[in-house]
Amino acid sequence: MNDWQDAERRVEKARQFFERQQWALALEELRAAIGLNPYNNGWFFNIGLILDEMGRYDEAIEAYQQALEIDENDLQSLDHLGLDLFRTTRHEQAIKTFERVEALDPSYEPSYCHRIIAYCALGDHEKAEEMFYLARLYKDECPLCYYNMGCSLAQRGQYDRAIACWRKTLDLDHDHLEVHVRIAEALHAKGELEQSRRHYLTALRQEPGNTQTLLDLGELLVEMGRLDEAGEKFRRAIELSPETPSPHYCYGQWQLQRGHEQQAVQSMLRTLQLDPTFAGAHVSLARICLKRNEIHLARKHLRSEILLHPEEPRTLLEMANLLMDIDEARSAVACLKRLVQLDPRNVAGWQNLAVALFAYARFDEGISACQQVLELDPTNTPTLYNLALAYERTGDYEQALHWVNKGLAIDAGDAWLQKLGFRIKFFEFRNRVMQAVRTFLHLRLPSR
Repeated sequence: MNDWQDAERRVEKARQFFERQQWALALEELRAAIGLNPYNNGWFFNIGLILDEMGRYDEAIEAYQQALEIDENDLQSLDHLGLDLFRTTRHEQAIKTFERVEALDPSYEPSYCHRIIAYCALGDHEKAEEMFYLARLYKDECPLCYYNMGCSLAQRGQYDRAIACWRKTLDLDHDHLEVHVRIAEALHAKGELEQSRRHYLTALRQEPGNTQTLLDLGELLVEMGRLDEAGEKFRRAIELSPETPSPHYCYGQWQLQRGHEQQAVQSMLRTLQLDPTFAGAHVSLARICLKRNEIHLARKHLRSEILLHPEEPRTLLEMANLLMDIDEARSAVACLKRLVQLDPRNVAGWQNLAVALFAYARFDEGISACQQVLELDPTNTPTLYNLALAYERTGDYEQALHWVNKGLAIDAGDAWLQKLGFRIKFFEFRNRVMQAVRTFLHLRLPSR
């Protein structure tokens, strides 16, 4: 048997291993075949497919590139290369790769389909929609196109249109694994919690071992006040993935909801044992320490969290609140500035940033933060109160009264605004009296 025949025999064995999902053995046989015959681009393509199944996307990219060195016009290799560039967050390179596919064959519908989600990831939803309609010219009904378009619409908050797209996906592909989860997320965002729960349950019937879906459903059940059911979901997720940190973290958060502090501490410590960089665990431990009046330990956990450079707005907001509780206003300001940089429309972030800046006596910056809140929520009376208070502290009683009156125009019965307005008027009156006295005394001074 010569080398070429041996190579073909190994490729056949690789195909059999692939069908049995024995990825490592299939990969070994294909690489052995390529060692004997390195000129078959299809074999490099198949190596890429196996590496994709193994989640080794960077290596798969190399395999597809090697296939393209042999045949630069191989549409399938280009298409899979683009997909893996997208999976590894190289979105602009992915788009350029799909554009190469379009240049070779404008009727190849996947080149448009995959660009929908790539443009969505870049936040260019107008281009995403353009790709959707271009794809329809070549394939009237593609379940993946509707799925990707739904993701773009959901990212823009157009949940009803997104759900309609995802329902179309289900019409075309009943077994699509992710659609029910996406519909559940959209319904959750709309506040339709019971409908959301039902779609999560459908998703779990399709994929009972999906721990992320279990965790998402558990968090929804917590929000619905169904704590016992939520705890069961979190425990099931831990059973399925005991070495994964997120189920332990969610279970710890659930223990906090139930008032089981010591069990929560154990869950958070286990989370950090599995992943010392897991975002939010130190914050939860700091909250427990602060409740126990262990200020030094709370400060230590918060500083550990800061070193992780968290980017989740909810974590940053809670960190800032705890830092304010231990008189760490400067660090709180840094957290909140990061929050509003990541999420400029986060009203609570701007509101708390203003409070932290006022606590740090940075009144001009705090007033600017309040103005940002009012741009997003013009009827936010706590912010109007804070603005009035800031101007009172800086001695600008006219501006302070202006903001009190704006607040009372929204809620005439607000007792805090009423008390503040009375106090400002008193200070303003006292200020006028003192100025009048000083003027009178100046006029009565004897001339020399």
